[in-house]
Amino acid sequence: MLSLFHWCSTWAPIVFIRDSRYGMPAVQSVHLTGLTVFLATMVILDLRLAGFGNRESSLSGLARQFKPWRTGAVTLVILSGLLIFLATPEKYLGSHPFRIKMALLGCAILFHFGVLRRFIAPEPVSCPRRINVIVAFLSLTLWFSVGWAGRAIAFIP
Repeated sequence: MLSLFHWCSTWAPIVFIRDSRYGMPAVQSVHLTGLTVFLATMVILDLRLAGFGNRESSLSGLARQFKPWRTGAVTLVILSGLLIFLATPEKYLGSHPFRIKMALLGCAILFHFGVLRRFIAPEPVSCPRRINVIVAFLSLTLWFSVGWAGRAIAFIP
């Protein structure tokens, strides 16, 4: 697998992004913009699940409104994240914060599709408010932890 990543890191478009003056900062900016948009939609949905914010709109209605934004943001994050990773795969594979970020990302995705999706469905699970608050808190904690671990990559080997 490492040989495949190394081969990808020598591909001309990746080399151009990595070695040009503005390539990597531009890709990282796109990555952070996508992450910000995604987290903003998740904060609004999770706060609504916890009983705060826009109570006039249903949670499933908000989820439908935000779906294009979440989808676009996730697409930006994945594509730009791949470009960032492929530029220097050895650096990231040897980074403890990167491994933690990937583990947290896996947990956040599993939690989102395994638990949270049931609460924001058109026919949501009926639970006491404290359960909704706990689910919203766990969702936000997982997603923000992914971002924090990603930020630690630059500072912790």
